[in-house]
Amino acid sequence: MKVGDLVRLLPGPMPTVGEGDWVGIITGFRIGAEPDDPEDRYALVFWNEQFPEEEEYLEQIEVIS
Repeated sequence: MKVGDLVRLLPGPMPTVGEGDWVGIITGFRIGAEPDDPEDRYALVFWNEQFPEEEEYLEQIEVIS
């Protein structure tokens, strides 16, 4: 994954309303307080004007282009 990639959410255990159809663009990355913990790394995704910078776990999104 890199800045500029188009992504979508992977299906998860909790159903979402409409979000499964969203396509977003990665605008950056953020590392949390535990830099050695791979689960403390996030992609910053622009989904739409209502959600312009959402932190998404890397394992919960997939690159589509």
